[in-house]
Amino acid sequence: MQIKDSFVIKAPQDNVWDFLFDIPKLSQCVPGIESVEAVDDKTYRGKLVLKVGPIKSEFGGTVTLIEVEAPNRIAGTVEGDDKSSASSVKATFTGTLTPVEGGTEAAFEVEANLRGRLAQFGGPVITATAKKLTAEFAKNLRAQLE
Repeated sequence: MQIKDSFVIKAPQDNVWDFLFDIPKLSQCVPGIESVEAVDDKTYRGKLVLKVGPIKSEFGGTVTLIEVEAPNRIAGTVEGDDKSSASSVKATFTGTLTPVEGGTEAAFEVEANLRGRLAQFGGPVITATAKKLTAEFAKNLRAQLE
């Protein structure tokens, strides 16, 4: 399943980039993040709680950064699982920051493979959940940077 989205933040590209790598501040903007810790400078482990359809899930997982081109592009992988729904996710992602008039466009693309009980909901429910989370993240990020 592929998920793409973008939004504009009224802040300079360098400020947005720096904020995205301040993990404690960034984690406060991500809906559902309960914990996050740096394993090393390219690996992070954390817990994400979210609701997909009627199911509440608590994913524990790891984000590994594969490519970092400051302040323009980032790419990596995500692996996680939720014991309660016997679900797992493996994903690759890319994110870009592009200067635009009045600020910075943040865009991302995720290629995710979801297995288990949550996968039963299919693309439309998962995509709607992702769009909702992105909108909330963008709102929180704007509140911090604008």
